[in-house]
Amino acid sequence: MAMILRRCLPRMTVVAMLACTAPGTVWAEHVLDRINNTGIFNAGTRADTMPFAYRDKKEKLVGFSVDLLREIHKRLEQRLGRPIEMKLVPTTASDRMELVTSAAIDIECGITTPTWEREARVDFSIPFFGNGTRIMTLRATAAQLEDLRGKRIGVAAGTTTAGILAEHVPDVVIVEVPDMDVGFALFERGEIDGLSNIGIVLRAKVEKSPLKSKVVLLPRTEVLSYESMACILPQDDSEWRDFVNRTFAELLDGVDEFRGSYIEIYERWFGPRGLVYFPLDYAVAQRLATAIIWLK
Repeated sequence: MAMILRRCLPRMTVVAMLACTAPGTVWAEHVLDRINNTGIFNAGTRADTMPFAYRDKKEKLVGFSVDLLREIHKRLEQRLGRPIEMKLVPTTASDRMELVTSAAIDIECGITTPTWEREARVDFSIPFFGNGTRIMTLRATAAQLEDLRGKRIGVAAGTTTAGILAEHVPDVVIVEVPDMDVGFALFERGEIDGLSNIGIVLRAKVEKSPLKSKVVLLPRTEVLSYESMACILPQDDSEWRDFVNRTFAELLDGVDEFRGSYIEIYERWFGPRGLVYFPLDYAVAQRLATAIIWLK
């Protein structure tokens, strides 16, 4: 490849560069260019993580993360000066990374935690949410973490939850489930003893279940691990990453004072009239505000 390019360098143009590319080389199209050329914004989100993203009674994908994607969509139309169709693609914890790396979707906003291992394959937006990993179990099963020794705890395949449990509660039996809906169904039937995820997702799952008064989230006051939620983006597309980050920075402006666009969206899903009441924690608000300081 290097020898071929050296032969072409004296009269190198974009066309010549493409002509000199070794067979099989894929030249990635930048996301903003692709959206502008096709008029379509392919956005992925989970369908099993209420209230972030789930299917309503009409089977339509809705939720907090979906509203954030709609904000990106609105700014896309402003940026490109034309109507853009947003197609919502349901993802799972197992396929979300591949859907982004293969360019099947332009972004995935669900409840993904950035890690260095994942950073080797994709990029991430600045955080848009923060919460802690906990374990939901029946009060009759356990009152503290030590009581979970040997208990079967469900975790969604393809998440960081299994590693967190292995580190903090190594004596539990980890049971991988395809998604949180299946996991909660197994928990309701007593086929597993508990379910682990970020606390707000667990609370939302049990909100309208007969088990609501019978469950406990462990640890009771602390968390196993604080998790920052971010959107998955294609690697090495700085223009698209900057666009998404600017959108989030504008939304998050004022979050440390509990005002602004982000708070309005947050209240829609987590406020007193939201799907599940979960007031924004002061410490989390400060973390989110810190993430946008360099963007102001």
